[in-house]
Amino acid sequence: MGQGMIDRVDVAIIFALELEAAPLRDRLEDAVRLQARDTAVTTGRLGDRTVAIAVAGMGMVAARATRQVIDGHRPGSVIAAGLCGGLSPDLDRGALVVADRVAHVAAARPPAPAGNGGEMIDLRSAGPVALTAPDASALERLSGRVWRGLVVTADAVVATPDAKRRLADETGAVCVDMESWWIVDEAIRAGRPAGVVRAVSDTVAEAIPADIARLAGMPHAMRRVGAAMRLLWRRPGAIVELAELRDQAHRVADGLAVRLVELLA
Repeated sequence: MGQGMIDRVDVAIIFALELEAAPLRDRLEDAVRLQARDTAVTTGRLGDRTVAIAVAGMGMVAARATRQVIDGHRPGSVIAAGLCGGLSPDLDRGALVVADRVAHVAAARPPAPAGNGGEMIDLRSAGPVALTAPDASALERLSGRVWRGLVVTADAVVATPDAKRRLADETGAVCVDMESWWIVDEAIRAGRPAGVVRAVSDTVAEAIPADIARLAGMPHAMRRVGAAMRLLWRRPGAIVELAELRDQAHRVADGLAVRLVELLA
């Protein structure tokens, strides 16, 4: 087959952010990129598999992007991939998590003025939903340790160690993100096998500064840019924290791409 946008792929891999998607996209052969509405999609090949890689945005907006990818490229399966926050003390930075279930919770809302301090967690949930991808034979190809368990999708960044531990205690989840449930829910509605593959970018013991957490939780890239400028105007020292977090995220995303290539080989 010559180069061109592939209209039917073996697997669609949905990321929230460009920095998460770029290392895997750089490994595609015969890559063709398309901007479809608000979603950037690249199709190509990883070995014998045809793949669509999408940058879908954060939170529930990822559901709309997932539907666009499914309608446009009819994937055999859908994988939600990217970075996550660790909730288990056993998970170091870079640890690979392959979910067997995913659930949605509303988390990390600010406390009421008369509250007990710290972030409040609203555990009204949707799910957990059992996952059918990747299959056992694919997991056997992975080198190194793979963590299995429940992944929860929150509506805001879970930024402090106390909030992470509380979320782990009350849900039994091993990590938290902001997109997986929305992606998986859309895939299941379309009748596609779905899975979640995540790499830990911040451990349960690490705190994210509150203003940076609010910035990271904004679903739209342009809003994040504007908010980042305002943050740096108010607190110039945040530029160092942002740079460190970005470098850290790039390193973890590079490692995740290596493991995804193994998974799809």
